[in-house]
This record gives sequence, C-alpha cells and structure tokens, in this order.
Amino acid sequence: MRVSVTGLVAVTAAGLVAVLAGCGATPTPPGTGKSASVNLSLTTVPTIRSVTVTTTQRQFGSCIHGSAADNTASTASHLGFPNGKCFLGLPGPGGRFPITITNTGIASDIFVSASSANPADDGTGWSLCNRGVKPVVPCTGDSSHLRPGIDQYLLQNFSLDQRANYGGLSGDPTCDYVFDISRGCLAAEGAFQTEGLELTGPKSSSDTSTKWTVTVTWMPVPN
Repeated sequence: MRVSVTGLVAVTAAGLVAVLAGCGATPTPPGTGKSASVNLSLTTVPTIRSVTVTTTQRQFGSCIHGSAADNTASTASHLGFPNGKCFLGLPGPGGRFPITITNTGIASDIFVSASSANPADDGTGWSLCNRGVKPVVPCTGDSSHLRPGIDQYLLQNFSLDQRANYGGLSGDPTCDYVFDISRGCLAAEGAFQTEGLELTGPKSSSDTSTKWTVTVTWMPVPN
C-alpha cells in the first residue's frame, strides 16, 4: 500500500489542531490585525520611615556629687566618683534641651536606645543599668537598686513636658515616652521633640581612663 506524504502531513496537522482545541487554546481568528498597547503610570505616597537627630551640645557638663574626702568629687565639667552625675542640657521648666529629634518620614513610633560607655583606651567599659520594677539590667550600687554599681552607669532622657525617664535607657530600643507625652511615642511626619540627658556614673570604675564616649540612637518603627 502506498501512503501519500502530503496526506500524512495534512492528517497530522488536523489532529494537532484538535488536541490544542481540547486543551483550551484559542486559535487566532482569521483576518486578525496588528495589536497595539499603551503604558500607564501610577504614583504612590512615600512609605519611608526616617528620623534626623541634631544637637547643639555634645559634651556632658554641670556635674555634681562624688566624694570630696577621696578627692573624687565632680567638677563642673568632670564626672566624679562614686555615682557622680552630669547633664547634657538641664531639666525643668527653665531648662535646656539641646537634642532635637525630627520625624522626617511617615507616622511612626519613635524608639530610643543607648550604648555602653566606652573608654578612650578601649579597656573595660560601663554597661547600662536600669531602675524600676522590672529593670532590663538592675543597678547594683545600693540595696534599693537606684544607683549604678561597679562599671555600671545610668542614662536618662528628659524633655520639657516630662521629668527624666525614671527607668533609664537600655541597649534594647524601647518607646521614647518623653518624645511626646500626649501621644506616647507616636510622631506624625514633621513632628519633633527636644530632649536632654542625665548621666549617673558608676560606684567605681575598673578603667582609669578620663575620656569616655556614649552613643544614643533614635529610630522610627511601625506604630
């Protein structure tokens, strides 16, 4: 029996069309013309969270306390031992608040944290301690846990509208309640707050450096 090659191709093509039709494919209608399309644009609102922090003062001063009998009392610009106290700005109605935190992004809660105090010789630093019912790290300088112990320090922020943050800052970011007392720590875009810092030094320091640095960080988080 002779089989026509042309006939075989025709039968195969017809079968292919039938298979495609069975799979749901839609053949292009006869006489279809050339297609055309248009690109459209859409603009969204910004979703960036950001803050800026500026300060007119970087050196702690107005220092008090310490032990005159041991020749380690604080001076106006030097922290004394034990548990000397220094300020960046001054609290109270007539105080000074040199740090300005501005929310430059969308509405966010403003969190704050601080680092350990680091000596100039990169030796033994001071870790943050806290007051309160459930402190992150308890202050061990006295039985009431109000004063920092050996190689500890307490850092409290304050604003015009509220007294110093009693518990103190820690290395873990937490809501900066002194940012806006009326709204917790929620800040709308463009909202700002001015703050100061109160630092209470250790009962004693293992490192004898006289130069120390501390870093405070504010960050915006979803509310």
